[in-house]
Amino acid sequence: MNRLGKTRRLAALIVSVFALPLLTAGTASAAVVNPVTKTFSFIGKPGSKTATLFNIDGLLVNARCDSRGSPVVFAFSSASNADLFGRLFDGQGRVHIIKNSSFTKKDAPRGVSLTPSSGDFDSTGIVMFETSTGKVVTVDYALDNSTTLSKLNVCTVYGSLIAT
Repeated sequence: MNRLGKTRRLAALIVSVFALPLLTAGTASAAVVNPVTKTFSFIGKPGSKTATLFNIDGLLVNARCDSRGSPVVFAFSSASNADLFGRLFDGQGRVHIIKNSSFTKKDAPRGVSLTPSSGDFDSTGIVMFETSTGKVVTVDYALDNSTTLSKLNVCTVYGSLIAT
């Protein structure tokens, strides 16, 4: 009986030494080396010109304030094949879905809006961008229309990102 127990332990040891690394090889290949983290902030007066918030891994995001002091934010892709998915919550708690599973250079002239369609601009959101080459950018952001920042007549767009 003791000998049978040793044989089973030896078999389990051999399986764990050789099989476990093979099982985890798939997730190891997804490991990111040197991810990039950034913060961004845009503060503009009503009618301000468009400014680039960031341009990384094929994802370009611009912001401006319209004539009423509301933020206008658009995403553009320079990738040949990419996805853009996200959720935006406005100040009333409504969810706005951002979905484009073929977000490519072809969309570049018009971009994809990252602002709510409800007109309620006290919002927070998260957007995820992925290219066919495995580049991933995750963006957490917030935006607010004027008046904001202790009653300043400005709009704001700010947040952070992490990119591979």
